[in-house]
Amino acid sequence: MKFRFNAPLILSIPVLVALLISLMPVTSSAFVPEDLERLKESKKCPGCDLRGADLRGLNLNGSNLEGANLMGANLEGATLENAILEDASCEKANLRNAKLHGTSLDHATIDEADYKGADLQDVIWIDGRVCKKGSIGICK
Repeated sequence: MKFRFNAPLILSIPVLVALLISLMPVTSSAFVPEDLERLKESKKCPGCDLRGADLRGLNLNGSNLEGANLMGANLEGATLENAILEDASCEKANLRNAKLHGTSLDHATIDEADYKGADLQDVIWIDGRVCKKGSIGICK
């Protein structure tokens, strides 16, 4: 009995493997260094990729971060008063003790973000409501 290879089947296996690999989600926690520099220099960085960036204690008052990716970023103690974070991705971001007074988070995603001790007074929250006086760590 002779063993015969089916050439079309054998040739299609590498194609199928490549296709499966290309469909797998790619996760990365690295930010784009040029975006971080642009934010520090101009405070204007809409759509920037700042995933996992260390922004602790920075003065980012009035910054435009609309649509920015801040997933996993460390903003602990940062000052973001009157900043624009509309439509930003803030999942798993550390915003402990951040000063967000007057910032707009309208339509931002904040799943698992840590706002413990953060000043949220007058913040436009993800659902469009304005956080009341005394909103520390939670929008009242």
